[in-house]
Amino acid sequence: MDYAHARLLAAWTAAGDTTDAAVARRLGINPATAWRLRKGVSRPSSATLARIERAYGITAAELLPTAETG
Repeated sequence: MDYAHARLLAAWTAAGDTTDAAVARRLGINPATAWRLRKGVSRPSSATLARIERAYGITAAELLPTAETG
């Protein structure tokens, strides 16, 4: 996916959230959604990005690539 997946995983690990269930509890999301994010199958929604920022201190700007100007 086109976001800083490794950075998100590192934040989860640093917080001690090593299971999808732990991430889901902290973010208030479905464990299946946590699994999809962990595997890189899907990109976080805007609502999930806000939850990630509150829970892990990573902003959307840090997770999402900036558009290149030509």
